[in-house]
Order: sequence, then C-alpha cells, then structure tokens
Amino acid sequence: MPATTSDLYLKTRQVQHRYGGCSHMFIERRLKNDPTFPRPVFMGRLRFWKLSELEQWEQASVERAEKAVRQ
Repeated sequence: MPATTSDLYLKTRQVQHRYGGCSHMFIERRLKNDPTFPRPVFMGRLRFWKLSELEQWEQASVERAEKAVRQ
C-alpha cells in the first residue's frame, strides 16, 4: 500500500530543508516560543515531524498573516 502524505514523517534535517535550510535553532525557537508549531514524535533519541501537521501549521500561518495584512 503506498504511503499517503499523512503517513510521512520528516527528520529534523528534512524539516530544516523544508524551511529554506534554516538552522537547528530556528526549529528550537519555534518549539519554545510558538505553541502552534507541531511537536515532534520521538523514536528513540531521534525526532520526527508528521508532514501533515507541518502542512497544517504552514496553512494556518499563511492565513494569520493574510488576516493581519487585511486589518
């Protein structure tokens, strides 16, 4: 059975690449300061992010920014 988008998990480096090659600290700051940023799933010591949760966060961020511009 093929994996769907909601089944995909990204490693930390893949998340960094998704956001323009951002630093490790960018991710850490989002986790500390942004309660809406998706939390990772731990498998052993490795962190993984569910792609569908990142996509939802991105969409919500865009909507918040658009709403702020319209005000």
